[in-house]
Amino acid sequence: LVERWLSNCSCIYKQEEMAPSTPRSASISLHHSMNRHRHGQGSQTSTRTKIPQPQTYRKRNMHHAGVHIGQLAELPVGIDEQVRGILGIRSWGDRVAAPNTLETESRFTGLAERFLADSKKNASDCSLEADWQLSLSSVVRAIADFSNGVVGAHATEKVWNSDLKPTASLLDESHDEVQRGTAVTFTSTQPRFPSFTQSRVTTDSTDNLGSVSMPSYSESVASTTSTQAAGPYYITTPKPDITVGLADTAFILNHQRLLVDHQAAGSTISDPHAAEIGIRFPFLIVESKGWSSKGTLISAQNQAAVGGACMLKILKDLSYQAMRGPGTDLKSDLAEHHLPCQRFVFSIVNEGPVYELWVHFEFEDTFHMQNLQTWRTTKQRGAEELVNSLGHIMEWGKGKFKDCIVDRLEQL
Repeated sequence: LVERWLSNCSCIYKQEEMAPSTPRSASISLHHSMNRHRHGQGSQTSTRTKIPQPQTYRKRNMHHAGVHIGQLAELPVGIDEQVRGILGIRSWGDRVAAPNTLETESRFTGLAERFLADSKKNASDCSLEADWQLSLSSVVRAIADFSNGVVGAHATEKVWNSDLKPTASLLDESHDEVQRGTAVTFTSTQPRFPSFTQSRVTTDSTDNLGSVSMPSYSESVASTTSTQAAGPYYITTPKPDITVGLADTAFILNHQRLLVDHQAAGSTISDPHAAEIGIRFPFLIVESKGWSSKGTLISAQNQAAVGGACMLKILKDLSYQAMRGPGTDLKSDLAEHHLPCQRFVFSIVNEGPVYELWVHFEFEDTFHMQNLQTWRTTKQRGAEELVNSLGHIMEWGKGKFKDCIVDRLEQL
């Protein structure tokens, strides 16, 4: 029995030795597959960054940067009166008529009819953002052409200079200074920029600006990586679908050179684009969305609000430089002089055929954006009033707004 048992054990051992082993390549492949599975799970976990929803971005990020949308019960009286005057209405229930000029009134009728037809077609086709933007940009460009080169309009979607963005750090510094009694307004954190005299305005004047630089407002702003963009203080750099401002060539040569000098020094970034395109002091922007899951009216409003704050900052910087011009006493009443003479700008946002007109201004040291009108441009009245409002705003832009800018440039 013992011999038989030993014999059976020996047979079993030999069979196990003779059994084919798992090939090395298969073992390595299985090992790599398991590693890839683990790595994939880890990567998905580490790179899955939750970008804030538009509602969160507005209530948290924009709030901390001092940018508010529709937070006031009504417009400040002075701004309300001026804006109604620009649109040519006595009350907000009045119909906005075409600008009362013999040369352009009939043209506005034609533009409104074409825009109405485009809106109906785009709505019927459930068109996306590009079609809606193209339809409005053709109207904006046509109206800008009525200004004889004073007003410029671009639908380039070029990114703006990030130094113009409002940030939470600026608001905090201003609040601290107000608490100490050393600040007059939200702009008290403005650096002491150089002022340029006429003798320095030459073609090579920027050669002497090497030691002059503007403290970057973007130092405390996160870059555009997905992780940082999800931060509670991150503000997206504006990139409006359409920008309307004063053409660079609308200014006399000396003023053009002044603007070039201050743009180079960073003291007044009159052309907001990171790569300059020849539009100074924007006073109207458009943020357009089509009918899609990604395009919402609240997102367009958020984008316009930050863009509006940037436009206001440009005007404030110019006023600050004018206040420091030759012969100006810096110890004078800052509260009286710091605000630009035209202290508001405009924006239009849309989602499909629903268009909104907004005004942007500063109130109690923060930036505000308040709704003026809402239209549906598949209706004749909506299309007409939107086109007519654009005409009135550009008339104001080439008139009183430009006059104010020139007045400030004369003080530099």
